[in-house]
Amino acid sequence: MGEPRSIVPVSRSLLPQAQLVVERALHDTAYIDGALDALRAVVVAPGADGRALACVRDERIEGVIVFGFFGGASGAGRLQLAVVDEGSRRARIGRALAEEALALLHAEGARFVLAELPEDERALPGARAFLEALEFRLESRVEDFFRDGVALAFMRRDSSTG
Repeated sequence: MGEPRSIVPVSRSLLPQAQLVVERALHDTAYIDGALDALRAVVVAPGADGRALACVRDERIEGVIVFGFFGGASGAGRLQLAVVDEGSRRARIGRALAEEALALLHAEGARFVLAELPEDERALPGARAFLEALEFRLESRVEDFFRDGVALAFMRRDSSTG
């Protein structure tokens, strides 16, 4: 059965493995470079604007989340990236990572959290449903933001939720 899962900060030593999880999850999408850049940035210089957590079991990363605060915006949290290794999906790893990140943001003064999501069901199947299951609701959209037919959706969750 192995060790129990634990949620830990992504350190520089865990970064290569965390990058592999992101690469496997987003390998055929237009979003991989931005996701890897975001992960690298928060691991190299973690702070209020961004940091990363990983779900680890048996020394193997099963999922990664990047979150923080929007710089200069008081009380505005941000969920930037959440991925789970395909072999570990349906084990509530994404939910556990998101709940931990949301709890940390709330404890640090977030009044709400925004998730910016490409509305690209082919490339990111289940992403919107995942956020909706966490009680995020569509706040606004920018049509054709990523390319024709792919909008940028802003999903919002108030800190009083959950």
